[in-house]
Amino acid sequence: MTRLALAVAIAALAFASSALALGGSHYAQISANWGTPGNVDVIVVSNHSFRGDVENACVATAGGVTHNTDETHPLDSWFFNPVAHQYEDKTSFDISAAGAGANCTITVLDGHKVLAQQQYVSN
Repeated sequence: MTRLALAVAIAALAFASSALALGGSHYAQISANWGTPGNVDVIVVSNHSFRGDVENACVATAGGVTHNTDETHPLDSWFFNPVAHQYEDKTSFDISAAGAGANCTITVLDGHKVLAQQQYVSN
């Protein structure tokens, strides 16, 4: 009887683990290249493709003709990267209006939930 109870408990745990893996939460990671003045290329990597957005907001810090920027792109071009075993979505943002030295933040959102965030200073 003890063996049967143990087997049922192990099977229940295995089922719960696989259910979490299939329908559980997803995550996002950001890879960005802001080495080109006025532009930032962003790659979002995740264990699932999902409907969300990536936002890039820059606060200008220098004088002159610089402006704050805030732009959002949908994450709707996911593809599976077989080498990384992850889903990827790529986009690019024009940050030239913010100028060099702007404090910028990239944010990945799934609805209203923040999945990832990265800060950088523009060139």
